[in-house]
Amino acid sequence: MLHGLYEATQETTKLIPAEDSFILVDEGQLEADSLVAPRRCIPFLEKDACYWGKPPDDATAIGEIERLRESGASFMVFAWPTFWWLDYYSGLSQYLRAKFTCVCQDDRLIIFDLKGRDQARNSKAA
Repeated sequence: MLHGLYEATQETTKLIPAEDSFILVDEGQLEADSLVAPRRCIPFLEKDACYWGKPPDDATAIGEIERLRESGASFMVFAWPTFWWLDYYSGLSQYLRAKFTCVCQDDRLIIFDLKGRDQARNSKAA
C-alpha cells in the first residue's frame, strides 16, 4: 500500500498545480495531506475539513461536489480503494464523465478536472 500511495501522490502533484485545491475520495484511508502540500486536499464527504463518511445517494454527492467547486476545488481525485464508488454511485459517475474531463485513469487514480469542459476549452484558446 505504501508504494501505491507514493506513486499516487507523485502523480497527483504532477497533474494538479501547487496552488489548486482538490477533492480526495479515499474514505479517510490515505491521509495524504502532507504528501501533496501545498495543494489543499479536501476529504469527501467533508464537514469542518474532516472526512464525514460516504454520501447516502448520488444527489448528495453531486450537491457536495458543486458546493466544493464553488469554494475553489479544481479537481476530484478517486484513490484506488474507492474506485467502486463510480459503479455504486452510477449517477455520480455519469455526472462527472458528462460534465468534466478525466485527466487521469490508471490502477491508482481517477482524476477529474472540475473546471468544466467549456472552461478548459476557453483557457486553451486564450
